[in-house]
Amino acid sequence: MIKLTKLFRVALVGFMFLILIIVTSCNSGDNSKNVSTDFVQPEALTKNISTEQNNISSVERKIIKSGNIRFETQSVKETQEFIRNIVSEFGGYLGNEDVYNFEDRIEHTIEVRVPEDKFNVLVDKISSSVEKLESKNISTTDVTEDFLDVEARIKTKKELEARYKEILKKATRVDEILNIEREMGNLRSEIESLEGRMNYLKNRIALSSLTITFYEKVSSPFGFFSKIKQALYNGWNAFLWFIIILISLWPFIIIILITLLVILKLLKKKKITQ
Repeated sequence: MIKLTKLFRVALVGFMFLILIIVTSCNSGDNSKNVSTDFVQPEALTKNISTEQNNISSVERKIIKSGNIRFETQSVKETQEFIRNIVSEFGGYLGNEDVYNFEDRIEHTIEVRVPEDKFNVLVDKISSSVEKLESKNISTTDVTEDFLDVEARIKTKKELEARYKEILKKATRVDEILNIEREMGNLRSEIESLEGRMNYLKNRIALSSLTITFYEKVSSPFGFFSKIKQALYNGWNAFLWFIIILISLWPFIIIILITLLVILKLLKKKKITQ
């Protein structure tokens, strides 16, 4: 009976030990499951990296638009007025304007600046309103990299300038103060130069430029007296060129003259001997 009790106790202990092993293995299985679940980090990192790349690539492009257009018109005055009105309507302005009077035509060249979003509309509207379009050239220049570079350099130099100001407040020696102020002066000059470049880029990006050339053909009279005057002028110029050519050929002229003199002397001697 005692042996059976001892066997029962041993079996009970073994059974409890078996249950403990099973429970421990289940917990370890759950832990491994949790570890494998928590280890899905690379996918999240890849997603974050791709998001950052998309943000970088989605930077607004900085584009400078420009162009020129040339055409013939029936009236330069009406065309000039039409261009003034349409440019004013689009919120732009007229820049340089040149007028040339030729014998057969009157030609105007106007440079206009309009907001970037109105540039293509302006070109299309002018092109569609003319009867004879001779040429049209449109160009775009991407200055995004240059713009971001200048922007970053301004930021860096301004931060450095702020540090110099803090150091200047703590400086006590005269030579230190003078050195810091000299460096700050050079830095301020660089910042102003970069800011000038930035303002130029912003202006060119915001306002596109278009050079418009248009002309009106005119009938010119014969102009008898003006043609006589021109003929006299051309003849005088021809005479001057003739003198210049003679002067440039002086060695050959001297050789010819000497040759003629020798021939004449030989002929005289021949006549005397006869």
